[in-house]
Amino acid sequence: MCPPSLDDLPTLAQIAAPTGDDLFPIYDLTADGSSKVRKVSLNQINGVSPSDITGPAAGPANITTRLTLVSSAGNPQLPAASGAMRDVIVMNGTSSAINVTSATTNIYTSATPSGLAAVNTTSVTANTSARYLSDGVNWYRTH
Repeated sequence: MCPPSLDDLPTLAQIAAPTGDDLFPIYDLTADGSSKVRKVSLNQINGVSPSDITGPAAGPANITTRLTLVSSAGNPQLPAASGAMRDVIVMNGTSSAINVTSATTNIYTSATPSGLAAVNTTSVTANTSARYLSDGVNWYRTH
């Protein structure tokens, strides 16, 4: 079986203002099964774009972009884990810790005192960052 050429994939309409959640088809030569065509988001290809950044923000109430820069005291809140944003980075540029919260108790971190129990607030120490990944149900703090 020959790998597909670009002619084998459907023609993609031009997008005037692509967003990080737009999906693109890729062909995976190493995949098992009947379909080797996969999808990948623009964020996975390009990383962070200017429209993905909020800040420096003075204690934002809600995180609405992939990267939020906090410049003064405040407790930013994660969006719903089921939303389009699956990868969030909070950079704390203040001289004290901030708390990142979730509307529900669905943040998992290995630093949680009771092991892998979910919490609704995690602390981000001064001049550091925290990254949160979602599986569509919960948030997982990876650093």
